[in-house]
Amino acid sequence: MLITKNTGRILGLLFLAAAITGGLGTSMRGLSGIEPNTVSFLLELIKSNPQMKQAIYLDILSSTLSVVMAIFLYPYIQSYSSRLAVTYTGIAFVNFVLIVVSNTIHFEMLTLAAEYSLAQGKNPENYTPFTGMLHDAYYKIHFLILLLYGIGGIVLYYFLLKTNLVYQWLAGWGIIASLIVLLGGLLQFVEIKVSFYLFLQNGLFVLSFIVYLLIMGFRVHNPKQ
Repeated sequence: MLITKNTGRILGLLFLAAAITGGLGTSMRGLSGIEPNTVSFLLELIKSNPQMKQAIYLDILSSTLSVVMAIFLYPYIQSYSSRLAVTYTGIAFVNFVLIVVSNTIHFEMLTLAAEYSLAQGKNPENYTPFTGMLHDAYYKIHFLILLLYGIGGIVLYYFLLKTNLVYQWLAGWGIIASLIVLLGGLLQFVEIKVSFYLFLQNGLFVLSFIVYLLIMGFRVHNPKQ
């Protein structure tokens, strides 16, 4: 399938939309910083209910855009390797399902908190163990999502590296950034805490990648494109 500079710019716009919605959703999530097996956590869920619901919708929208991105890229990647195309698209769809599941779990936490509020704060022991378990399940799935995100990034930037559609240093940076995310997700999945900066570096790369694509597009060798 014909690749032009504007193909890269469209990909940059999709990346930008996914990054904005995903970043806003993450910043509004509000599940960290409070011990989940406590009344304080239930009260925070009640207090932040509207904000958390917005975060859920933004997260699902961001994941939907990632699927759209994978579908958009599928014919281009397939022209290089059908296996890579199926792998990248498959990861995007699996991640979408996992994100829907994780956000459903977050909704369940909000439901339990609302029931606690209706009970006027009576018998908190009937609610805190369940919100704690749901909280743990949410983060287990979240770390699995990070693992798959890292693998998907490696596949995408490997394709860009091999096809020379962007500068090789940029594709190489993307592979390294994705490997670090993969490592961070794996460590957290096995309950080893890691620094937030391990994932911040990927944000710096994605921002640079988006700016590059919006300005430069894909590298093509036909001067008419």
